[in-house]
Amino acid sequence: MNHKILARITMSFFLGSLGLGSLYLSGCFISSSCTQSARGEMVASMYAKSVRQKFPNKQLQALLDDVVKTQHIPGVTMYISTPQGRWRGASGVTSRETNQRLQPDDDFSIASTSKTFVAVVVLQLVQEGKIQLDQAIASYLPQFISDRIKYSHQITVRQLLNHTSDVAEYLSTPAFLDASQNRDRSNPWTAEEAIQYMFDEPPKASPGTKFSYTDTNYILLELIVKQVTQGTLEQVIRDRILDPLSLKHTYTELREPALGNLVTGYGPNSKTGKMQSFAEINDGNGLGDGSLVSNGEDLSKFIQELVSGNKLLPEKIKREMFPFNHINQSAYGLGIECWLTPFGKAYGHSGSAYGMVSIMLDLPDKHTSVVVLANQQGVDPKDIAIKALAKIFH
Repeated sequence: MNHKILARITMSFFLGSLGLGSLYLSGCFISSSCTQSARGEMVASMYAKSVRQKFPNKQLQALLDDVVKTQHIPGVTMYISTPQGRWRGASGVTSRETNQRLQPDDDFSIASTSKTFVAVVVLQLVQEGKIQLDQAIASYLPQFISDRIKYSHQITVRQLLNHTSDVAEYLSTPAFLDASQNRDRSNPWTAEEAIQYMFDEPPKASPGTKFSYTDTNYILLELIVKQVTQGTLEQVIRDRILDPLSLKHTYTELREPALGNLVTGYGPNSKTGKMQSFAEINDGNGLGDGSLVSNGEDLSKFIQELVSGNKLLPEKIKREMFPFNHINQSAYGLGIECWLTPFGKAYGHSGSAYGMVSIMLDLPDKHTSVVVLANQQGVDPKDIAIKALAKIFH
C-alpha cells in the first residue's frame, strides 16, 4: 500500500473518532472573536524554552519525553502560544540513522495540515471575485481535465473544500501506487500528472450527498488556483500567506529550496510492517493535498492569524469557511477542522504522511494555540496537544 494512502486512512480515523482522552469532534461554530533507556533507545533531548516563566516547563518537557519513550518514536516537538507567553520544546532525534538531537525549531513535512493554506488562497480569490464558491468546477478547470471527471459540471468549489464532492481518490488507484514506487524526489509530481490517475474513475456518490475525506479534492483546487491566477500554487501561497506573515520556516516541499533542518520521517513498511525511513519517498510530496514543510512557531502564527486576525481573510469570508459538516462525529469546514475540547472550541487541521504527523489548533476563547509535530506515523498529535493544555489550564 502507498505510504500516503495509508496515512490518509489514518487521517480519516482521526476525523471520525471520538478520541477518548483526546478531542471530541462535534458541534463547532466559530465565534466572532540523550539519555539511553534500558532498551537502548535514544530519548529525551531535554531542550525546552519559554519566553516567560509561567509555564509548567518540567511537566511539558516530561510529556514529550514520555511520548518518545513509551511510543518508541524518533522525536516530537511542541509549540504553545498563550497570553502569558510562548513555550517550545523537543524530545528525541531528527533521524534514527544519525541520532542528531531534535530541536524545537526543526522542520517537518506537515502533510494534510497544508490544506488550510490552500483553502485560504481559494477564499482570497473568492473575496476578489475571481472564484465563486458555488460555481461548478468545470468553469475553472482546463477542459481536458473537466471532461474526464464525472459530475464536473455539478461539483462546486465549496464541495472540494469541504470534502463533499465524492470524487474518486487518485492515491488509491493501482496505477498511481505503481508509479510512486520508484519516483525519485528529484522529479516532483505535478497536479496535472496526479489527477490523471482518477480520470474516468467512478465517483463515490452524487456530489454533495456525504462527507468523504479525499485528497483528490485538493489536487483539483491546486489546478483551479493555477488556472485562475496563471501562477504556481507554491508561488501563490508564498505571495499571499508566507511572506506577508513572515513565516520563515515554511515552504513547498521539493518545489522550493529548503529553509531549515528537515527531519526524517518514519512509517511501517507496506510488506513487513517494520518501521522504515521515508526520507527518499516521493508519494506526491509538494502537491496541493499535502505540500508544505513548516515548524511549530510558523504554524502557530498562521492559525492564530487565520482564526482571530484579519490579515488573511475578512470576517465575511471567514463566515463561509467555518460552517462545519457534522458527519460521523467529525466536524470539517472549508479546509479547516473543529474540535470541542475540555478547554473550549479549537480550530485547525491535522496531517499524516511521509512518515510524519502534525496538528495545529487554536482556541480563540483562550487566545491559545498548540502545534505538535512528530516524525513517525501512528502517533496521535491531538492527544499530546490536549494533555499539554491540561497541564497549562489545570
